[in-house]
Amino acid sequence: MTEKLLASISFDDIDSRLWGCTTHLAGLFLVRLSKLPRVELADYPLLVRLNPAIPWKTRGNAAVVIRVYVDGEDPFKSVCEEAWSLVGEYTSPRVGEPVKKPGIACMLGEAWRSGRLRALYNRALRDVVVLDYARITAEKAGVNIRGGRGVIGATAALAALPPGEPSTFELVAYRQPGLWGGPRCIDHESAARLESKLPPCVFNNFDPVRGRLTAAPGGPDPVLAGFRGTCPRHLASYSEVLCEEPHFWVLYRSNQHTDAHAGELGAPRPYKSGTIEARVSNTPRVEHGGHVLVPIIIEPLGQQALLAVYRESGYLNRVARLLQAGDRVRALVNVRPYGSTQLPIMTVEKLWVLRVSDRYTLRAPRCPKCGHRMKSLGRGRGYRCPKCGYTLMTGPIRVRIPRMLAPGVYTPGPGRLRHLTAPWPEPTYFRGGYTPSWGEILSTTSNPPVSDPPASSGSHHRA
Repeated sequence: MTEKLLASISFDDIDSRLWGCTTHLAGLFLVRLSKLPRVELADYPLLVRLNPAIPWKTRGNAAVVIRVYVDGEDPFKSVCEEAWSLVGEYTSPRVGEPVKKPGIACMLGEAWRSGRLRALYNRALRDVVVLDYARITAEKAGVNIRGGRGVIGATAALAALPPGEPSTFELVAYRQPGLWGGPRCIDHESAARLESKLPPCVFNNFDPVRGRLTAAPGGPDPVLAGFRGTCPRHLASYSEVLCEEPHFWVLYRSNQHTDAHAGELGAPRPYKSGTIEARVSNTPRVEHGGHVLVPIIIEPLGQQALLAVYRESGYLNRVARLLQAGDRVRALVNVRPYGSTQLPIMTVEKLWVLRVSDRYTLRAPRCPKCGHRMKSLGRGRGYRCPKCGYTLMTGPIRVRIPRMLAPGVYTPGPGRLRHLTAPWPEPTYFRGGYTPSWGEILSTTSNPPVSDPPASSGSHHRA
């Protein structure tokens, strides 16, 4: 019997602000693969988010990896040709953005065991990756690539999410082609009622402040809604809030909401992501529109910078206003290009308040006889009690001012987390090691897949 070979096919840069979506193309590819007799599913399709600070990528910056078993190298080559053919069919009839240059990457074997590919993945999570570096890495790692700049994300994503690495799920409903560009039909009142009943294994799908489902995008892309969490069975409950018939559903395993990009930032450069530790050096200032800028000194670099906490981050914005000079923090940030301040400006995704500084004020003492607050007689002349007349030669006393902020972990409010930012408290992550069936990850009917995966062993399971 022919030995089954593990094959990975990865896509990136298919999406656009004007049309299309990388995950939608991957879903169409899954539909084709599910009908081929010599191809078996090896894992959930992987939705891999990369560095959120890259400005020329769409907001989610996602690549998709599909892992399957094939009967040999010839079927593998056929699958890769099929993938590239579909990319051509999907992109050529439409007018896209000039910066969009789709790419695919194909590889045999366990890509996550390649040190080169893991290094590329980690860099793509936190920094800018140039095309030449990705091409050289692909060549040395035995990866077949095609296309333009999309091969950067496609190649980097190959090594993401090995068995044992924390992952979440996103259940995505796609629109009927004739409805693209039109308003989505979402029952937000029904979503509010449902949200109050669901367990905390679903998250970042609903904004209670605005009373709206945030899992539904607003652009012309083919996604109807994408529901996030660690329990697919409960994610499927959201299907009842859709008053528009989906075209099909796909259940993705993802590095979303795992803080996968939260490595140490090091020296801040534009478009990097990561964590820093810092001391607040001055009082935060509230800019026009409600955004907050917090002056800091990065430690141990001793470099001045600004933390930017946008109004849209809700609760996190209110926390930033309470910071004071001397507070110590850790922040998960994206570095923006330097502005007129000539200081690094870093957008905050998540904030750890490590220590709050003590604040004091000077006050008159209380009368030792009657307890009334005394009045000053002038500099160096002591105090007199206005009630009983008792005089006391002393100076003012230092009184600690209570802080409205305590050490802890602070994130934006529900429905406002960035794609990679982990909620707090962190959920119980799925850690792979399970091969699902086609029916568990793909549905071409109006009903989504509903099965939860079993407890993971942490090792790769061969179908």
